[in-house]
Amino acid sequence: MTTDLGEKVAEIEGLVDKRLKLGGLRFTYTQLVGALALLSTIVGSLYGGFLMYQKVEGIANLDLDAIAGQMAKTSSEVLRIEEHANAIKIELKKDMTDLRNSQWNLESKVDIKLQSVDTKLTNYDTKLDRFEIKVEKTKEDLMKRIQQSLDNPLSN
Repeated sequence: MTTDLGEKVAEIEGLVDKRLKLGGLRFTYTQLVGALALLSTIVGSLYGGFLMYQKVEGIANLDLDAIAGQMAKTSSEVLRIEEHANAIKIELKKDMTDLRNSQWNLESKVDIKLQSVDTKLTNYDTKLDRFEIKVEKTKEDLMKRIQQSLDNPLSN
């Protein structure tokens, strides 16, 4: 069962020279493979041409008037949508301006209120300072009188 590698290689190399009889004609294997390659190229080219013909036929059967009408309809819809988008854009700009103005008014009112509160706090601080000064003076006067009374209880 063992075969020599050299014998197998010799068999394969011998195929080039062997002739094959097919339908009354004699061919080598190389000629047969070349003929099959040529035949498949011709069939492939015919099939590609047939597909191209189908594509051209499909394009020729298109209804160009219907396509043009559809394009005009689409174009008018695009213009309508664009006009609508522009109207929305204008409204948004107006709304943004109104919001900005409202924010400025609110900030102004808050600033005025803060200034008013600050002024009131300053006034209260001033009044509190004056009150503390009066309390301190009254305390000093009272302490003086107490001391005088203690120093000379009969003078009063």
